[in-house]
Amino acid sequence: MQNFGERLRALRNERGLTLAQLGHKVDLSASYLSQIERGVAMPSLSKLAAIARALDVEVRYFFEDDASSPCVVRANQGRKLKDTMDTVVELLSANPSDKKIQPYRIVCQPGTSREWSSTYPGEKCGFVLKGQLTVTVGEETFVLKAGDSIHYQTLQPHSWRNEGDEECIVVWAVSPPISEAELGGEGCEETSSFPGGGKAAVQKTS
Repeated sequence: MQNFGERLRALRNERGLTLAQLGHKVDLSASYLSQIERGVAMPSLSKLAAIARALDVEVRYFFEDDASSPCVVRANQGRKLKDTMDTVVELLSANPSDKKIQPYRIVCQPGTSREWSSTYPGEKCGFVLKGQLTVTVGEETFVLKAGDSIHYQTLQPHSWRNEGDEECIVVWAVSPPISEAELGGEGCEETSSFPGGGKAAVQKTS
């Protein structure tokens, strides 16, 4: 995102105005406008409104994020970060790197679990599409069924596990985005079921 001064300079040049010409319109010196464009000074709200009027834009123009193009991920076309007999992790955004929310889908078989013992500032929201999921956040445990959702902060240990007798499908959204390696299972403890009913816990490392 361009800062205020960069946007002001770009718009002024687009309008074909010199610093002196814009300064005359808003009763500010060319040197002061130059300081604003270089990020050295910031105008008062009244002067900011005057600059916006002189350049024929709304004040919010100078602070809005650059809009990126919408991205569509077709059914079963998301990039898979993990695809095993026990767990499938599929990204639901084609380019999540420049977004503030990272959506993904997990398909986990009975007996599969994942635990994050380390904490970080952020939020997670999960919506169960199929099956049953047991989610533990701190000292609290919740059993979610199809149609249920959960939203929590990640400043405490958290985990989920499929204690049901069928596969579970969950759509998760995490903010801010975390690394694809962590989404795929690195940096957390994951337990998977093996044929014959046995289970093994594998400690992943970042």
